[in-house]
Amino acid sequence: MTPHPTTHLLTAVLAALLLSGCSSTPNQTPTPVETTAGRAPSPGVVGESGPTEGWVGADELHTTPSTVEAHPHEPPEDAQIVAAVTAASEFVVGWLTADQQLRRERLEGVAAEALIAAFDDPRFTPAAGTQHGPTHVIDADPMQITTRHRLDTGTAVDVTLILDPDSTYGWIAIAITP
Repeated sequence: MTPHPTTHLLTAVLAALLLSGCSSTPNQTPTPVETTAGRAPSPGVVGESGPTEGWVGADELHTTPSTVEAHPHEPPEDAQIVAAVTAASEFVVGWLTADQQLRRERLEGVAAEALIAAFDDPRFTPAAGTQHGPTHVIDADPMQITTRHRLDTGTAVDVTLILDPDSTYGWIAIAITP
């Protein structure tokens, strides 16, 4: 499946903004992500190479918010990673939903409106049926996280999320690439 041209444009704009922001001191500290009692993060393996690396599940993480000012080159806090992994996993579930209306409902709160619109065409066909295996974090900083999702077709997709305090989990998907 070839990504929609809008996805390429969003990715290019985001990359330019991130690169220009890395050379200066951030103006404000990102808002720490808080999980709500009604929606606990789903457990998932987070690591860079395989299920034996990293950590498993939210109950094994230290989630006390740090008072240290975040910098784009420092790794995000564990609670932020858990929230981003949860948002990315819910995005993939929504993205793989065949029913157009249900797909839109599932993507709201975890995907940027432009990305939702890209998949709002009635002719859109999901690339697979389900995600297969755990979600892996392949790149992370306090403002952007990229996760990798293996699909039941044997392929994988990467989901790029940015910090968005107004979204359901504090992170919102802005791009998906094969």
